[in-house]
Amino acid sequence: MKNIRNYFIIACFSLISLNALQAQVSMVYSLGISPQQAPQGHYVFVNRSSPDSEFTFNLSQVKASYFVGAGIRYTMAPFFLMTEAQYNKRSYVYDVIPTSSSFIRSEETIQFNESMHVINVPVSVGVELGVIEVFSGFLPQFIVAHQTDLDQLTGYSDDLKTLRLGWHTGIAAKVNKLRIGLTYQMDANNYADHISINEQQLKLTGRSSRVIGSLSFVF
Repeated sequence: MKNIRNYFIIACFSLISLNALQAQVSMVYSLGISPQQAPQGHYVFVNRSSPDSEFTFNLSQVKASYFVGAGIRYTMAPFFLMTEAQYNKRSYVYDVIPTSSSFIRSEETIQFNESMHVINVPVSVGVELGVIEVFSGFLPQFIVAHQTDLDQLTGYSDDLKTLRLGWHTGIAAKVNKLRIGLTYQMDANNYADHISINEQQLKLTGRSSRVIGSLSFVF
C-alpha cells in the first residue's frame, strides 16, 4: 500500500513537471483605442429647492481615448492567464443647462470637462480555439490623476476613489506574435457617481463602459 502511494505521488509530480515544461511565459505589449461615445440623454435636476440656481446635469460625450500597456501571459495550451498594466486617459464632457420656471430646460448649455488618468490592470483567463482566443476577467483600475472644470460650480465636491473595480470580456485573433483583439469593459460604478453638488449625488443612469480595439505583440 505504501509503494502504491509513493508511485502515485511520483506520478503526480511527474505530470506537474511535464505541464510546467509545456507551459510558456511571454511578455505582452499592447496599443489600443476606445471610440468616442455619446450616451443617451439621461439627466438629473440639481438644486431643485433653489429655483434661481436650478439646472439639469447630464453626460454629453465620452471622448475617444488611447491605451498603451505591457504585461505577462502564462500559457498552458489551450488555456492562458494574462495580466497587463495599461495607461489610459478618459475625458468626459458634461452639459449643465439652467432651467426656467416649472422645471423646463432652457436653450442655454454650459459644458464642463473632466479627465482621469487611469492605470487599468485587467486580469484575464482565456482559452485558445485555433487562431481565435476568448477571454474574460476582473478589471482593477487605479486613478492616478484627476482634473475637472466642475469645481467652478457652487457646492461642488467629489468622492473619487483611487481604486475602482470592473470586469471585461473579449475576443482576439492571434497569428504568430501578433494579436488583434476587441474587448468590452464595464466598471462597477455609474457615470458621474463620484460628483456631488450641495451634497446631492449626480449619479447618472448607466455603468461606465467602453469598447476597445487593440493590437498586441506577444514575445
